[in-house]
Amino acid sequence: MAKEESNQRIKFAYRLSGWSFDGGSKSLLRDQADKILPSEYTAEMESEIFCPVCYTILIRVPKDKDYFSNGRDAYFAHMGKYKEVKCDLRTMRPEGKRYDNYEEAQKAVDDEDLVVISGFLQQRPEAPEVPAGKYDETPVEDINGKLTEVPLGRHSGESFKLPSKITTVAGICRRFDENINRYYHFPNGKLAIRLIDLLHDVRDVTIEDEIPRLYFGIIKNIYCLAENPKPHNKRMTQLQCSSTVRDFRIKPTIEIAQQKGITETSIGRVVIMYGAVKEDGLGLGIENLKWGEFALLPRQYEGLLIT
Repeated sequence: MAKEESNQRIKFAYRLSGWSFDGGSKSLLRDQADKILPSEYTAEMESEIFCPVCYTILIRVPKDKDYFSNGRDAYFAHMGKYKEVKCDLRTMRPEGKRYDNYEEAQKAVDDEDLVVISGFLQQRPEAPEVPAGKYDETPVEDINGKLTEVPLGRHSGESFKLPSKITTVAGICRRFDENINRYYHFPNGKLAIRLIDLLHDVRDVTIEDEIPRLYFGIIKNIYCLAENPKPHNKRMTQLQCSSTVRDFRIKPTIEIAQQKGITETSIGRVVIMYGAVKEDGLGLGIENLKWGEFALLPRQYEGLLIT
């Protein structure tokens, strides 16, 4: 186990009793394995947990405790036995993914290992009526985009035209446990990068950043400045932030926030958003978020981001 793996990049392990990396079916592992967090590991799982990317056996560090003596959480790491098996979850600074040729890149798209995003839905799409309570929000989350020229070739200047999606952050949050290890190419990106490495914690943000990125934050407070709130008024949503920042806010309208499930009961929930960080009063924030650019992360996935 390499020292550089102490960054907790392996968010969960596959567990399937009787499966073996040597000769085992990877599709069988993906389809039938349980997903185990480091905090859920028990001694009987030894030799039964596997990396969700390279599929080699994992260990938990420390093995018999949920925390180190300094209070740091336990994490999963690769075994030295398989150090020759390439896996970018081993490294703290992954370089991103390039492809040898168009066919390889197209296969990655077909296998859903690569998602090319050409944009996010700006308005709530029309959707067929569904029984109340069946969906948290509209089931329409992806629209097929145009073929998009992306610079993902192995050689300098080489690009491929690949199918793209016009999507929503909610679409990324759905099946988040499967998406977190997929490669994504975002608008104006230079590389395909695993989702886990595209997500930036608002608590680490201390300055403006004009480049739109994918952020996540924990809702700290929700309020409205209007005395008699109307649907078009802003629902101020404060997120937990760095101690060097006065506050960090997003400000959807009450109507859209309601549609997204962001209400006064959402304090403590995780919200994911795509945009540029700018000054907001004396603090920071992401302004003018459109329909598809933010969403609550389903509760069952919060442990993959917040420990």
